[in-house]
Amino acid sequence: MASTLPGIHLNGARFSTKLNNPVMTERIPSPPSKCNPAPSKVLRRPREQRTRSQQKQAQPVELSKLETQRYRNSYFHTLCLEVLKGGFHRAFAEVFALVKDQQINIDAAGANSLVQDRTLLADQHAKLDRMKQHLTEAELGLRIGDMHKVYSSRLKLANHFLEIGDLWLSDHFFQSCLDSALTITDDDKRVVGEAHCNLGLACERRKQFDEAAAHFEEFYALAKEKQWRTEDDVSLHSEACEHLRRLYTAIADTQRNTDQEIQCLIKTCEMAKESNNRRGEGESSYRLGQAYERAGDSEMALQYLTRYMDLCRGYKDHEGLGKACEAIAKCYERQGKLDEVVHYLQMFGELAEKTGQQKAHCRAYSCLGSIHNSLGQYPEASQFFGKAYTTARGSNDPGTTDATRVLYGIATAHSSLGPYAHVVEDQDWSAMGKLMEWKDIRTDLGVLEDVTEGD
Repeated sequence: MASTLPGIHLNGARFSTKLNNPVMTERIPSPPSKCNPAPSKVLRRPREQRTRSQQKQAQPVELSKLETQRYRNSYFHTLCLEVLKGGFHRAFAEVFALVKDQQINIDAAGANSLVQDRTLLADQHAKLDRMKQHLTEAELGLRIGDMHKVYSSRLKLANHFLEIGDLWLSDHFFQSCLDSALTITDDDKRVVGEAHCNLGLACERRKQFDEAAAHFEEFYALAKEKQWRTEDDVSLHSEACEHLRRLYTAIADTQRNTDQEIQCLIKTCEMAKESNNRRGEGESSYRLGQAYERAGDSEMALQYLTRYMDLCRGYKDHEGLGKACEAIAKCYERQGKLDEVVHYLQMFGELAEKTGQQKAHCRAYSCLGSIHNSLGQYPEASQFFGKAYTTARGSNDPGTTDATRVLYGIATAHSSLGPYAHVVEDQDWSAMGKLMEWKDIRTDLGVLEDVTEGD
């Protein structure tokens, strides 16, 4: 007999094996699993998020006209629009003129010029932003009549571009500072003097010494009259004198005419004295003395060189004192005063040895040896040349060592020439034997002296 088959589940209905009719029974759902959540809930959230994001992307973004121009135009164009929108037409005109002038200069230089590789000002965003900031501040100050604010804003621009090495822009704004300073009347012209000083330094950096001198002299005249002082209690008059001293020295270096060089150096000495700069006065006096020596005026040269030596003694500059002694010795040599020459050269050699200046030491004793050699004082010449040679061997300078070796040999030969000639002329066999002995050794010059004294 066949066994009873289990009921078949079909869409929640169960068939009874006893009755051919399906019996609908109640289905009790099982609780959800904690490990496997319902798939319908997991898939619904990402799909909803994607739909929302797509809707947001489909919505058009509303931009203002200025924001739209930022995407379409260059940074320089946008910056000009912002400046004009703020009503700063002066700032716009100045920035635009600078960009245009740079482009004109680059085009004029030619296609093969190195300036073609420079980055245009219109593409340097940081500089444009800096100019926008301070030029708009200056224009605001101009509107309310505050010329001090105009001056300070432009001075900030000039100093900033000087710090980053853009001399073209810094010089432009230093010039505009002077133009602004001339309109200020309530500070006793102090900003005018400061503006002239800054422009003088700018011209000096460009090696335009004549223009620099004109600005420094204006600054000097104002500072001398007003006797201004800084917050650190530094005299602006002394500062102006120092600028002129440095500039006149630079101008003297460019002069090929000795008379013009002397005139510049005289101004240098005067500025150093007026500013009470002892070292500066000493350096100027030394250079002026050398200039007079080249011009053939030994008396004036001695006057300024002696002044330099006295100043070096005052601030204990042994190296400068040695330089002064050497220069004074050359002046006395031109005058034929050999005793004074020897005196100052010996002083020069002692100072050089004391301060460890080996080259100067060699030079001093070589000069002394040359003087004694020219006077026929060969033993003294050999002595000084020997000192020079010994010093040169310790200086690791092959050229100086070779030169002093030759001089030492010549002086030694000269000192031996008299006794050697006397022995050769005398033709004494005993003396000739000692002479042969000396030629083998050549260390003891006393052998020849003994031979000469014995005769």
